[in-house]
Amino acid sequence: MYCPDVKLAERIVSEFGTPVFVTDRSRLENQVKILKEAMPKNGKIFYAMKANYNPAILKVLKYAGVDGIDSVSPFEIEMAMESGFSSFQIIFTGNNSDNHELEEVHNHSIIPNLGSISELKRFGDMFPGAEVSIRFNPGIGAGEFKDVVTGGSKSKFGVLESELKDVKRITSECKLKIIGVHCHIGSGFYKAKIFKKAVKSILKIARNFQRLKFVDIGGGFGVRYENGSKEIDIREFFDSISSDLEKFEIDNGCEFDLIVEPGKFLVAESTCLLAKVTNIKKNSGNVFVGTDTGMNHILRPALYSAHHHIVNLSNEGGNKKKVSVVGNICESTDVISVAKISSPREGDILAILTAGAYCASMSSAYNLRPYAAEILVEKGSARLIRESLSFSSLYKGLGFKK
Repeated sequence: MYCPDVKLAERIVSEFGTPVFVTDRSRLENQVKILKEAMPKNGKIFYAMKANYNPAILKVLKYAGVDGIDSVSPFEIEMAMESGFSSFQIIFTGNNSDNHELEEVHNHSIIPNLGSISELKRFGDMFPGAEVSIRFNPGIGAGEFKDVVTGGSKSKFGVLESELKDVKRITSECKLKIIGVHCHIGSGFYKAKIFKKAVKSILKIARNFQRLKFVDIGGGFGVRYENGSKEIDIREFFDSISSDLEKFEIDNGCEFDLIVEPGKFLVAESTCLLAKVTNIKKNSGNVFVGTDTGMNHILRPALYSAHHHIVNLSNEGGNKKKVSVVGNICESTDVISVAKISSPREGDILAILTAGAYCASMSSAYNLRPYAAEILVEKGSARLIRESLSFSSLYKGLGFKK
């Protein structure tokens, strides 16, 4: 879990202000290395860029050895290509895509992971003979919160196994070439057991097709949100499915790529959000520590009660007190964390850890507060990779017409 020392944090705050996301390049590179070393020889990493789409970070990941990008929108495709990825290095896993969106994907020569019978039929009617991948719901879901589970009976994602006849009928009628199958069970699983179960399920479905070029097993590997917690053993995950993959390759009739789509596993622990304590108040025994950031920059706690460890860099050795660290957004749910931190004082710099995934990328200009600046730390030096917008820049970017 990356956290700059107090001297570096003070230097960054002095130069760029707060709030500011600070990302350590070496952590990004190390996560890619860890995953590469754990995967089988046919493994490919397609980074799920919805976790963090800053182009500077995309370029670091590409340089570190990421094989491609998992995109979920046309603009993500554009950003991936702007960051140096070619069309053959991009997969599109859309959600409730309309015909215009499917057309954009096809025109970019990008393989779509189609997650519904409707999308498959519409795509086939528009582009008969095209290559496609099917996103299946393996009937299994897992995640650290119920709101991040993407498989199982209550999920909106994926084609059901019971719809296989419809898949085969449509692909035959439209002469589509199914070159891959895909699944994703959720975000934040920490044990190999449920992962193995999901992989066995998608491989069972994949046996309905011959000579697939790839099987995509999604992402969702867990990361640390509490200081001192243990890292997952990512090698254990892949070791648990090695025999299943060997058997499937024989059944498939040819070699295939095993694609994984990690998002937060690659970027979450590389980044912290630095914020300044602006106000301290008490109410009926509750201590509220106000900051100059909020749910517009770090939505996860309000969205599904996610936890982020907080370090008081200005007073690390102080007595720990249970407080509510809250933001400056006019919403009661703008609570970043309720936890014990070293005695906070107005003006202190707080580091909100594990903020590299689904924080900056979920940011908004709610309350007309600007996006936080973003910094990349490389060998001790700090480089601005996203500036905090002025009102005039924000006004222009919002697309308003006078």
